[in-house]
Amino acid sequence: MSLVFDTDIISTFGKIKRLDLLKDLFPNTRFFIPPSVYNELFKARERGYEFVDYVIESGILEVAPLNKEELELLSKLKEERRSLGLGELEGMSICKHREYILVTNDRAAKKVCDQYGIEFIDLRMILKSLLVTAILTDNELKALIYEIERGDRVTIKDKGDILRGSRDN
Repeated sequence: MSLVFDTDIISTFGKIKRLDLLKDLFPNTRFFIPPSVYNELFKARERGYEFVDYVIESGILEVAPLNKEELELLSKLKEERRSLGLGELEGMSICKHREYILVTNDRAAKKVCDQYGIEFIDLRMILKSLLVTAILTDNELKALIYEIERGDRVTIKDKGDILRGSRDN
């Protein structure tokens, strides 16, 4: 299996220095980023975001240049989906052609993935899976959610549903 990450999920786990959880959850998986996500990360680094050094130094990400067919789909997606960023669009194009899975938390990107038959994983799925697979306990997941909300300044709305993951099975 291969995953293509958008900037949002990488920065979420990078800011709290927990990329190890992604490796634990997806062992023997290659982690890719599109060229524009690589560029976004370096722009963030230039603006003083220290998490970028941690992400780059982790060595888990490979940049995935787009081939001709992927560039053609990218052009089409740019015309159709002007509201999405280049990182999401490049990621979708790579995933569609290589049958990889997109990792994004962007609601609009997930809708486009559904329309194009592109598999995706979002933050909620990752968090729930960390619990279901017993990588984290209930208390550890609660602490992680708090850390994400504090460190990435996001609100995880369905915490209760995520935390019920271990009891659903």
